[in-house]
Amino acid sequence: MSKLYCIGEALIDFIPAGEAPDGIQLLAPMPGGATANTAVAAAKLGANASFIGKVGDDGFGRMLIDVMKGYGVDTTYMSMTHEACTTLAFVTLSGDGDRSFTFARKPGADMLLSDGDIPDGLFRSDDILHFGTIGLVPGSLSIKAHIKALDEAKTACALITFDPNVRLPLWDDPDVLRTTILDFLPYADVVKVSDDELDFIFGTKSEEDAAAFCFSLGASLMFVTRGKNGAAVYTRGYATDVPGTPVTAVDTTGAGDAFNGAFLSRFLIRPLKECLEPGSIKDILNFANAAGSITVTRKGAMAGSPSIEELSCF
Repeated sequence: MSKLYCIGEALIDFIPAGEAPDGIQLLAPMPGGATANTAVAAAKLGANASFIGKVGDDGFGRMLIDVMKGYGVDTTYMSMTHEACTTLAFVTLSGDGDRSFTFARKPGADMLLSDGDIPDGLFRSDDILHFGTIGLVPGSLSIKAHIKALDEAKTACALITFDPNVRLPLWDDPDVLRTTILDFLPYADVVKVSDDELDFIFGTKSEEDAAAFCFSLGASLMFVTRGKNGAAVYTRGYATDVPGTPVTAVDTTGAGDAFNGAFLSRFLIRPLKECLEPGSIKDILNFANAAGSITVTRKGAMAGSPSIEELSCF
């Protein structure tokens, strides 16, 4: 059976949960991490999903493994370490549900994933490997782990998908982040970006120009999420988009990850060539956009992503 592997970070998001009597903001710990969220979102939609990553040998690390298992994610390739604590992310929400992050990660356990944690011959040609940039911060052992996984996936002719997931607070130099994204783009068969990342990554706000650049590096497909304005998809031959669905946003954390999990769950069902057919890709785009729309109406990235039953009703 085709399998989705997500490599990267599993961490704890501390999200706003009301105020104490003295007015101090209370925070609640929720399982998160972009690529971990993607694995969970796909598993909740019926996909055979596995997560590759490292957490601390602490209460938060054990919670992450248990929660992900509970959602149906294969955690065989999740390991624990005594050398660092599980990464923590403190989330600040604005009135419209948008968020900003402050990280406790110097280092975090996810940064210690090593190339030795990646089994040889792990991938098959009908598998998918999904990755982002949070595991590529300078000084992270996990850079070598990502490179080994990506090289092995390329050798196996597995599909590789990339969500740069720009998180500037994690990087000392924004130019290094941009260079890292551009260095890793040639690995990707499918790229997903948000509209507010285009100018930073590609030096243009034009989705068409950004897609053409990705295609020049070997990609076949680029998704663009536009928040409340919906989403678009670009192929080498055509482009299409879908409008946003009116919802009341409570917490936008994980919306893009739910989008990723949804389209990746569809990609496991059929080959990329079939997915690229106009009718198929439009259906996949609608499916993924709906998943992101549902997620923003609830708090917590993993808890907020929909089940297949919820998505079908929506």
